[in-house]
Amino acid sequence: MNCGGGGTCGTCIVEVVDGKDLLNERTNTEMKYLKKKPESWRLACQTIVGNKENAGKVVIQRLPQWKK
Repeated sequence: MNCGGGGTCGTCIVEVVDGKDLLNERTNTEMKYLKKKPESWRLACQTIVGNKENAGKVVIQRLPQWKK
């Protein structure tokens, strides 16, 4: 079950491997939920990719909490 994009369940956690500069800053919801997690971790439902000034590629790792 997920939260429908509210940023409260954590089922959409991803690790940003490359392209962090193309993303919005962490939202207040993310800061609360991910406060003890690496800065590279984001909630996909709270993340906006791209802007008018920059173009490029974003690389993510799904489910970083499962990495060994």
